[in-house]
Amino acid sequence: MKTDMHYFGIYALARAAGMRPGPAEIVATASEYTDDAVWDKEVFLEDGRSILAELTGHRLLDFKNADGEDQRKVWLPFHFLPGGEGKTPTDKLLCGKNSPVAKKMVKRNTAIGAQASYGLYLMGITAHVYADTFAHDGFMGANHSYNAISAGSIELEVADNGVLDYIQNKAKQFLEGVVSYGLSQTFPLGHAAATTYPDRPYLRWRYVRAADGKTVERENPKDYLDACRAMHEMFQDYLEKVPEHGQSRTAKQWRQIRHGLKKIIELEADKPARIRAWKKAIRENRLFGGTTRIPVYKGPNWSASIDDLEAETIPKNMDKLPVYRFYQAARIHRAQVLSNILPPNDVIAA
Repeated sequence: MKTDMHYFGIYALARAAGMRPGPAEIVATASEYTDDAVWDKEVFLEDGRSILAELTGHRLLDFKNADGEDQRKVWLPFHFLPGGEGKTPTDKLLCGKNSPVAKKMVKRNTAIGAQASYGLYLMGITAHVYADTFAHDGFMGANHSYNAISAGSIELEVADNGVLDYIQNKAKQFLEGVVSYGLSQTFPLGHAAATTYPDRPYLRWRYVRAADGKTVERENPKDYLDACRAMHEMFQDYLEKVPEHGQSRTAKQWRQIRHGLKKIIELEADKPARIRAWKKAIRENRLFGGTTRIPVYKGPNWSASIDDLEAETIPKNMDKLPVYRFYQAARIHRAQVLSNILPPNDVIAA
């Protein structure tokens, strides 16, 4: 998924569940920032304090993606949560939409988040990971042949020929970038072989999986709408535990927002136009009540605070820095997934 869903969609769904604007903005920012936290930096102070960055994402064209350890620490827990289903270790590593593992992650993180100072940041990370299980269904957060797609087998269903040309050109540019970076086009990490097709909400498509010759049918609009419902329910559950973050009079039931969400998801357009559709629905109070101010994504400000992490400039109350709390939440999430949630499902990746 992209910014349209990970930031604007998550913000709207949190508000629709009854979350106040401030907390919803933190949740949405943490959700999108899970893709943007690509800095690996450590700062140690003479008084013993320290800030240790937690990578939760990599740029797609990054040699670190070829590192098996890095795949386990970044792609697997944050973007391709294993479903833990099937008979073989390979089957269990596959990401599965709304899998039992995903539901267990949501339940555990929600309970932790309800009591922690970094709780809203943890809920944002959880929303990102949970949503990605719907988009990344059937792919694996590791370099494995199971992710490979038979050459020439991808078929797309797009009504707008201009949009079809656009996404095909984007796919071509991505593959050309893979070659220019010295990586193989067959590098089977995640959904790289499918380029950005899983991240386009409106797309219906199919492909032949090279590993077993099976034709896989994908209906992104249905998967994305199911993801929205799951997010809405997750935020409702969180607010039952932390009512001080809620504003029930602005909440909407799922049946009240389903049609409006479906229209946004099915819009055949590039990312800027999809973001404009989210903004328009928010401004027109079609997804939740209350204020319709649309907060600007503050991820760049969080990143700027990372660049400023020098011993002599770290504030005394650094534990209140948004980026510090994001790191706390990311560390807890990774540990929970790799050490406590996956092993009981016979996925050993820590």
